[in-house]
Amino acid sequence: MKLKPAISAFLVIAVAITGIAAAGCLGGESSEKIVYWTQIGPKLQQVAIERGDVDGGVSWEPYVSDSIIAGSAEPLVWSGEVWPNHPCCVVAVNKVFAESHPDLVMRVLKAHIEANEWVADAITKKTTDPTNYTMLLEMGAAFSARNNTVVDAAMQHMTLDYRMTQDFYNYLSTFTQAYLDLGVLKQSDLTSRGYGSINDFVTSYVESSYLAGADTKTTSGVIVGSVSMAYLTGDLHQFARVVASNRTIFDGTEFEGKNFFEIYGVEITDPLPGGYAVGGDIMDAFKAGVADMGYLGAPPAILKHMTAGVNTMIVAQANTEGSALIVNPTITSIDELKGKTIATPGPSSIQQLLFLSIAESNGFTVKLAGT
Repeated sequence: MKLKPAISAFLVIAVAITGIAAAGCLGGESSEKIVYWTQIGPKLQQVAIERGDVDGGVSWEPYVSDSIIAGSAEPLVWSGEVWPNHPCCVVAVNKVFAESHPDLVMRVLKAHIEANEWVADAITKKTTDPTNYTMLLEMGAAFSARNNTVVDAAMQHMTLDYRMTQDFYNYLSTFTQAYLDLGVLKQSDLTSRGYGSINDFVTSYVESSYLAGADTKTTSGVIVGSVSMAYLTGDLHQFARVVASNRTIFDGTEFEGKNFFEIYGVEITDPLPGGYAVGGDIMDAFKAGVADMGYLGAPPAILKHMTAGVNTMIVAQANTEGSALIVNPTITSIDELKGKTIATPGPSSIQQLLFLSIAESNGFTVKLAGT
């Protein structure tokens, strides 16, 4: 797992952003190999690359595959090549809501599990019985405003998975340590939240009992309760939520007209129709009390919980891998990033850490664009 190089590189960005000093040296070649960074949301990166505003970007699916298929960019490095099987999006819940409505949280997670298994089955049978896989592509295309070809390509570079394995815990510990090393988090942030160590934080912040309890939930003939569910705009890493919300899957069955959430007795409400731009916005929605549960990236969940006191916890995984550094097609090697500008969703994102890890391991100095 090659995350350590990202730590010193991220510190360079942190220093540049705060204006404390110019970006520091990475790999001993700061005067020779410089790559610049700027913040642009995933859905705007393709246009920015096409216009020449930036030379590349780091984002998630389907935005990566959309740019590649459109001919706007080529993939330089996939996230799985840097961090094999790394977690990206997770399911988080307002802690007070979970403690007061454990049954609802478990029912939501039961729908999340069932949706993941439906997707896995559709993928397995996509050549022998493609009906459900075609339906899956159509759901993804409608949600992401992309076509079936883009969604199909996106599915090749990510894995939907609700399970929280030891790798999941290990990566969250590594991300947290990285932020501490950078000064983005302080030891006092951990202690003020009641955590004695990183391991204590991760094992406390990740609450597996709700996922385990989901196995005990059965279908319900009535709506048991309502849950306000936040999500990211067009993000296929959160495909299970899209599938669990679909009401056509069960046409011709006893559950016709219902979706997975409703089958398990939950009405899902939308705190922001169309979704949020970045995970930090979802954490703000938690803090404002407008979201009960949400799908978002693990890094912003960690940071906002620590630094903004957002009282949440992670209760399931949503996906692994599925991000990439894409570049203008004229760039064919990492060395050709010299003097170029790369966009990421922002300093708290896992895509930012991916970019910094790639830069560091290839001897680049990273500077904020315009410095």
